[in-house]
Amino acid sequence: MAKQELMTMENFHLVTGYEGMDDDLKEELMDAMEDMDEEKGIVCRQIKVPSGGGKAFEVEGDDPDDPEVMKEIEAVILFTHRMNSYWEGEFGSEDNKLPVCSSYDAKKGIVLDTGEIRDCETCSLNQYGEDGTGKPCKNIRRVYMMLSGRSELYLLSVPPTSIKDVNKQLARIMGSNKVPYTRMVVKFSLEKAKNKGGIEYSKVVVNKCGMLPEAYFQTTAALRKELKEKYMEVAITADDYNTAEKPTEDSFVEVNTAEKPTEDGFVEVPENAEDELPFA
Repeated sequence: MAKQELMTMENFHLVTGYEGMDDDLKEELMDAMEDMDEEKGIVCRQIKVPSGGGKAFEVEGDDPDDPEVMKEIEAVILFTHRMNSYWEGEFGSEDNKLPVCSSYDAKKGIVLDTGEIRDCETCSLNQYGEDGTGKPCKNIRRVYMMLSGRSELYLLSVPPTSIKDVNKQLARIMGSNKVPYTRMVVKFSLEKAKNKGGIEYSKVVVNKCGMLPEAYFQTTAALRKELKEKYMEVAITADDYNTAEKPTEDSFVEVNTAEKPTEDGFVEVPENAEDELPFA
């Protein structure tokens, strides 16, 4: 059976906010911007996963307190990376926002107070409990993306129990089509699932839509490079692990994004799962 090629998504429009500006005005604006103090980090809007098996994302808009509800999100991924973080004491409390130890690549962690470097693979805090409980260290994947017709950058923090599925889905889409994620449009959606304790949660699903119009290839490649150079300037805080329901001691409870999770209830991808991905 012949392989079905990805159709170009002509209705997907990548905008940067500079459309319609003549070259002289754009050059003058960029020159003036260089006079300002350089801002650290990455400015982006949050996409949150609901609790209790909800099937719609909460997408931050102009008013952070009034998010847009979207059942499906069509987007182009610009950059994605794994990360690990460990908190001591009550997770997510106002005086415990920053982790004691964190890693931006899920490989080498740095202890905040001492600067000690730890190997995430062998660290005792990044191992499952002997009784099957979750890891003390929280594992997650950040996905930076842009939506059609919107100049803002969006960030989805994939919950721990969706990481393995998202990894496999993206690897399969890119591998079968031989196309990097910066050149294709994908669709994010949510499915209701249950853990072994019968508790419902929302699982992130990724499907291919089609190719990004070729005119945008250089733009997405440049944006990916820029994000990869700056992503470590975005502080890892408890907001990355917010959930609307506190997980139980069941290690297969979904960790979503809107309230405070407990120290338990986090699951991670098997060690070989990340190797399936042709990206960092």
